[in-house]
Amino acid sequence: MQTLSPAAIPLQARIGQAHSWADLELLCEHIDAAYQRGELDMSSADELSALVAATALKVPEQPSIPAEALLGREPEINTRQAA
Repeated sequence: MQTLSPAAIPLQARIGQAHSWADLELLCEHIDAAYQRGELDMSSADELSALVAATALKVPEQPSIPAEALLGREPEINTRQAA
């Protein structure tokens, strides 16, 4: 790992603290914004993006509807007729 720019250090720390894919998605947006503002060079942005990708492999994917919310629900009935 190369020496990151000072603007990259807080982002790197936050990537290590991410607990969800939503956290990582937001961090990708922050990396892109910092690059667009000129606070990160391409090399630092690439390195941080690679760290996000590696971290995503370790973060469990969360379903959009928690299993608890599905318990006790009536199934939805499709009322549309097949054409």
